[in-house]
Amino acid sequence: MNRKPGLLTLRLMLLTMSIALIAACGGQPAATPPTTAPEQPTVAPAAPTAAPTEAPQQPTAALTAAPKGEIVVYTSRAEALFKPVIETFNAAYPDIKVTVLNGSNSELAARILEERANPKADVLINSDILTMENLAAEGVFAPNNSPAVMAVPADYRADDGSWVALTLRARVIMYNTDLVKPEELPKKMVDLADPKWKDALGSANSTNGAMMAQLVIMRNQLGEAATEAFIQGLLENNTQFFGGHTDVRKAVGAGELKLGLVNHYYYHLSKAEGAPVGVIYPDQEDGGLGLMVNSTNAGIVKGGPNPEMAKIFVDFMLSPAGQKIYAERNYEYPIIPDVPLAEGVAPLTSFRLNPYPLKALRDELEPTRALVQKVGMP
Repeated sequence: MNRKPGLLTLRLMLLTMSIALIAACGGQPAATPPTTAPEQPTVAPAAPTAAPTEAPQQPTAALTAAPKGEIVVYTSRAEALFKPVIETFNAAYPDIKVTVLNGSNSELAARILEERANPKADVLINSDILTMENLAAEGVFAPNNSPAVMAVPADYRADDGSWVALTLRARVIMYNTDLVKPEELPKKMVDLADPKWKDALGSANSTNGAMMAQLVIMRNQLGEAATEAFIQGLLENNTQFFGGHTDVRKAVGAGELKLGLVNHYYYHLSKAEGAPVGVIYPDQEDGGLGLMVNSTNAGIVKGGPNPEMAKIFVDFMLSPAGQKIYAERNYEYPIIPDVPLAEGVAPLTSFRLNPYPLKALRDELEPTRALVQKVGMP
């Protein structure tokens, strides 16, 4: 009789302890669920945490797949103009580092030829079509059949795309409006050889690519005798020959000279500075010579260290974004259509253009040089 009450008492004590334990655990049925319960919230937030982490990984992956590297550009373009080009390019391609070396057309050409066994440059951008064609003939440029290059009209690029024009410039006559009356203005390029313009004209000399390209075209279109007479007339008129067009436009703007033979954008630069200047787009009469143009150009250096980056850069230069900078900042004519011109720049479509293709200039360079030397033009 005494053992039964002891067993019952023991069972009652165990039951009391279990009830107390359950109450302490918040009514949970056992000790195991509280261990499992915190694991569920730990796992549950993991899904939203992973989602934001993975979402940014998509742009990260895209940037990884985007072009990344460096490129070395040799250019004769002025730093003030070319810097915005680089800035716009880097906005589109932030992972491509661009190193720029500036120099004259002739300096950079010589450097590229010196380095041809171990090229340091990836791209050459210059403002002398004849130098570009000479370098191409030396085989220093790589062919480039990029769709952007091939879309440029055939007259303004090499057949294999080894060089391509970036912008066009028209050969014009600017004048000082305080010194020349409208009725006195010359209408044709050959009019500059008229004795009435003695001591009145400034021009770049024969080392200038644009001037030399003009003489090549004139010799082809007008003949040897007429071109010789033109050069001789410039000399007899005491034309002031300068190393470049900047000095010409400044002399005209300052009233030191009445007329200047320049590329069209020099007139616009002087006009923007407030100089009293006007411009003549010559040879627009029926059957006349027509307006002559030259170009700025780009070529990928064969064997350069970064050929793929070079192609990307040239394509960018031919894109609307790249072309827009040259049009807006330097008043040049874009080589691709539908890029707006700077305010005040007359479209080339409004003029009669000389038909001589730029890609053929080099074919008649040597006889034209011989003519220049014969007459004694600086």
